[in-house]
Amino acid sequence: MFEGGANPMVADDYMEQVETQLTSMNVTEDHLKIILATYKFTKDAKFWWKLITNQYKVEEVSRDKFKELFYKKYFPASNKWELKNQFISLIQGNMPVTEYENKFTSLSRFAPEMVSNEVDKVQKFISGLDYKMRPLLIAQGIKFYSEAVEKALMLEVEAKDKEARREQWR
Repeated sequence: MFEGGANPMVADDYMEQVETQLTSMNVTEDHLKIILATYKFTKDAKFWWKLITNQYKVEEVSRDKFKELFYKKYFPASNKWELKNQFISLIQGNMPVTEYENKFTSLSRFAPEMVSNEVDKVQKFISGLDYKMRPLLIAQGIKFYSEAVEKALMLEVEAKDKEARREQWR
């Protein structure tokens, strides 16, 4: 279901989910894609779609035009720019590695050119990690993102264990 609203990530997730479902169902005709995509609209999204259908004949709207209208309403360029900047400036800070990795993955879709290959993705991920972890991971010459995440998680567990032992000795 898609209600509309102000959260652009929800809109983008909805559109991605619809695209995946339509591809798996092998729907090829644009007007059928649009009918199926709008079938789950509720509340504000349903009202918005009614306004659009007053302006356009659904049969004459291409899939690309539908997506353009949808994104203009629910995910304007200013939001994309803001999310791209959030990715560019993303650092771990006080987040656990799992939370940092989830944000990294979620926001990376807005700056695909920065993670277009494994080397760039690994470098960007490591560069945002806690300053104590970075040199340890850089020195290992990690080539795969999954390996970088796994090793960062291991370093985090080790750091927590070390801190627990320190507290135990006090």
